[in-house]
Amino acid sequence: MRLIHTVSVEAAPDAVFALLSDVPTVASCMPGAALEGRDGDAWRGAVTIKVGPISAAYAGTVRFLEVDAEKRRLRVHASGADTHGSGDAEAEVSLEVVPDQDGAQLNLSTDLVIRGKIAQFGKGAIGAVSDKILQQFAQNLGNLLRQGGVEASPPPARRPPRPPPRPGHPVSSTQWC
Repeated sequence: MRLIHTVSVEAAPDAVFALLSDVPTVASCMPGAALEGRDGDAWRGAVTIKVGPISAAYAGTVRFLEVDAEKRRLRVHASGADTHGSGDAEAEVSLEVVPDQDGAQLNLSTDLVIRGKIAQFGKGAIGAVSDKILQQFAQNLGNLLRQGGVEASPPPARRPPRPPPRPGHPVSSTQWC
């Protein structure tokens, strides 16, 4: 499914884009996300989301596919498996930061494949939850930049160790954004 979102950030577009390349800080701004480390060019992490009465905890990786600082565009690939073995998700996200009357606007286009219990809710519910998460993310980014930038950022949230994968369900990768 394709999800299109536009969110505003009360900060200069160049500052917003520069902050987006600071993965530990960006992860701390994303509700439900925690960064766990890095393997080469991939960042390992986890994200917990809730759609309707169902929660899912995905563990996986995010990789930058393309970064164009001049045009303030980037593309990432994220994939993850539900730590309870009840599904997985994969996304390619294209993001562009453009000037806006109040600072910057993030234009996001996500190609999302999601399998498991959460998929039963369909595009409408998943899109609504994604929009809510991205609105909070944008607010957190703006607050961080107004407080003095990356140096003022809190460390990434720590999560308890995730349970080992169920046999036949390797935990390999996750999103976001």
